Amino acid sequence: MSVKQLKVFAPASIANLGPGFDVFGIALDGLGDIIEAEQVDEPGVLIEVNGVGADSIPVKASENSAGAVFQHVLKEKGLHGGFRIRISKGVPPGKGLGSSGASAAAAAVAADRLLGLGLPARGLVELAAMGEAAVAGSAHADNVSASIFGGFIIVDERYDVIRMDPPSIGVAVASPDIQIENKTKVARSLLPEMIGMKDAVRSIGYASRMSAAVALGDTVLFGKSIGDAFVEPYRARIIPHFWEVKKAALDAGAYGCSIAGGGPSVFAVGEDVLSIGKAMAEAFGDIRADVLITKPSVRGATVI
Repeated sequence: MSVKQLKVFAPASIANLGPGFDVFGIALDGLGDIIEAEQVDEPGVLIEVNGVGADSIPVKASENSAGAVFQHVLKEKGLHGGFRIRISKGVPPGKGLGSSGASAAAAAVAADRLLGLGLPARGLVELAAMGEAAVAGSAHADNVSASIFGGFIIVDERYDVIRMDPPSIGVAVASPDIQIENKTKVARSLLPEMIGMKDAVRSIGYASRMSAAVALGDTVLFGKSIGDAFVEPYRARIIPHFWEVKKAALDAGAYGCSIAGGGPSVFAVGEDVLSIGKAMAEAFGDIRADVLITKPSVRGATVI
C-alpha cells in the first residue's frame, strides 16, 4: 500500500569544522527540523512554516530548501499532482547550524519514501543539495549529508559520502544576535579564489589529523585539529569580536574553536562546555549571544 503522507525529522549540523570547507560535517544532538509532507491532487508545492525563525523562511517553493526538493521531484518524475508540506523549524535560520540543510535533508528523505524512489545514498544527498542551491546559490552537500546520515561525514563534489561515528565530545555554540542578509552568499563571497602554499599545507594537515582523530576516537586530537587557513581568517570579518571569542573559549579549556559553517555562530569543543559557552558569550561584549550546549549525534534523518 502506498504512503500518502509522513513526517521526517532531520538534525542540525555544523559544516566545515575548521579545515573541511564543503567537505566535513557533523550532526548535532537535540536540535532539528521536522517536515510533514502529504501528496495532494492539486499541482505545485504548498508550504507552511512554523517554529524558530518561521517569519524569515520563504514559503515560495523555489526559494525554500525543502520546497525546492519537492519541486524538483515533481518536474523530474513528470507528476501531475503536488505536495502540501509543513515545516516545523527547530534549527534557527541564518546562524550557521545547517537550518536550510536540515529542511532539505528531511524533504529529500520524505520525497524518497512517499514516492518509493529507492534513492541510493548518493542520490539522496544530491537531491537535498539541490534544495540548498535554491537558498544558498550553490549545491554544497556538507550540511545535508550530516543531516541525512548523522555522525561525522566527509563528502566530495560527486556527492559520495563517508560516514563515521562522531567523537564523544561536548560542543558549545555561541550565536550572536546579529543579522546578515543573504548570509550564506555573503560568507562565500568573502573567500579568496587562491591561497598560498603554506596556508594550503597547514589546512591539509589539520584536515588529515581530524579525519584520523574521528577514526581513532581521539577527542582531544579532534578538538586540536579545528584549525583553518582557508576560511576562518576571511569570514571572521563579519563576526564581531570573533578573535576575542575564540581566545576566551580556548582559555576556558576548549580543545578547539572556529566558525560554525558560514557563521555567525562560533562553536567550540571540550569537556566543561558550560564554562566554555559562558566564556564565549561574555566575550561577545555588548552583543547578546545565545548559547547552545550539545554534542555530536549519531542520528540522521528519521521517519517519525
